[in-house]
Amino acid sequence: MPFEQFNDSYLKNILQNSENLNKAYTSAFSKISEQISGIDQRFTGKPRLFAHSELLENLSGKSRLFAHSELLENLSGKSRLMPQDNLYIDLNKQISSWQKLLQPSLDIFQSSRQLKEIVLASKVWDKSFTEVTRQIQELNLFSKNPALVQNLLKPSRVYTDFVEKTYQRLEQSTSEKVDWALETSLHLAEDQLLTTTETLVNIITVPADKELAFCEIDLLLPIVQQDELIAIVESCEEEDEESLIRLSPAAQASAQVKRILDLIIQCNEVTQTKVHKEMFKPTTKVLDAYAQLPWLIPQDKRSFGDFIDHLYFTFYESAGKDNLRFLTKHGGVLDENLDGDFIWCIKHLRNKWLRHDADHGKETDIRKSWKDLSDKFKWLGLNHTPIKEEHFRKLHRSLLKEAESFLEKILEKLIS
Repeated sequence: MPFEQFNDSYLKNILQNSENLNKAYTSAFSKISEQISGIDQRFTGKPRLFAHSELLENLSGKSRLFAHSELLENLSGKSRLMPQDNLYIDLNKQISSWQKLLQPSLDIFQSSRQLKEIVLASKVWDKSFTEVTRQIQELNLFSKNPALVQNLLKPSRVYTDFVEKTYQRLEQSTSEKVDWALETSLHLAEDQLLTTTETLVNIITVPADKELAFCEIDLLLPIVQQDELIAIVESCEEEDEESLIRLSPAAQASAQVKRILDLIIQCNEVTQTKVHKEMFKPTTKVLDAYAQLPWLIPQDKRSFGDFIDHLYFTFYESAGKDNLRFLTKHGGVLDENLDGDFIWCIKHLRNKWLRHDADHGKETDIRKSWKDLSDKFKWLGLNHTPIKEEHFRKLHRSLLKEAESFLEKILEKLIS
């Protein structure tokens, strides 16, 4: 159906922009073909992307954005279920951003290599958005839980904003080292978006509850790791992207989250084959966590509270709360006293500090709560209450390490 026939103004506007974006793709591909011999060979040095798809092999192929027209046509009848039409507004904004970036007439395109980089970035976005929305549509989540859909698509919004801001920084940069750090941060974000997409497609389902989606939180990973890379290149002697990325604490934390989420999926698969039920049920809040945890870097008490919420819902509530399915007394494989330090830690941090007041109850109870809280900080490697960003980042790293070990122990016992 042509976009002119839509009555919904948001959909019509989106389809108009989508058509314009395809025209921009055609123009960009033409310019790449004309100047292909002048492309800087550094462009092909991105092995992180090779494992995900064939995006690098044929950038002059037909854009898959035409698939959005069919998707949006199917969604047109559901638009009334979203009172503020946030999904359509967000999508329209993203398409407009990519259309602007792809215009070859802009001063930003000083070389065909730079244009080719932007085309690749846009195709990464297109691949991620298309695969996640297709899965969402098949499960009819647009009508069942539109707020959850907003959160599941948030990584694509974060990525679009990041790419746009990074190319603005590249235009203003006068340092080759900073240019290298900025370009590396773009390649890293491309890989992270594709990785998040793979994980989401494997876990997106109709939630096992009817909870509302989790509140809006800041996902600062791309910006934080970009700033880290800029600081690193000024003093490092690394000559390749992989070595540089390994020096970014934020990038390494995100990679560890990916391993944690993969371990949860593996634990669920093993328990389903044994007892025909999942150990960690994919509730609305767990699906939120899968979309947002890889992009969440705590920098203060508020954002650390968001991080702990995600861990709490993923590891505690989804596993049965007061009847935790991974404990032996409830048919699981872990001993409550010997193997539960990680679970009791996140529960205490949340319930006695971040989301509830420790100064509640009898005086003896209050003293015990603060003593327990102090013990939890020390267990995580901090001898005092976290105050500075570096303190919250340290707790973040420690908890991710404990989460990975916790799941590895479960999986090892499940398959032994």
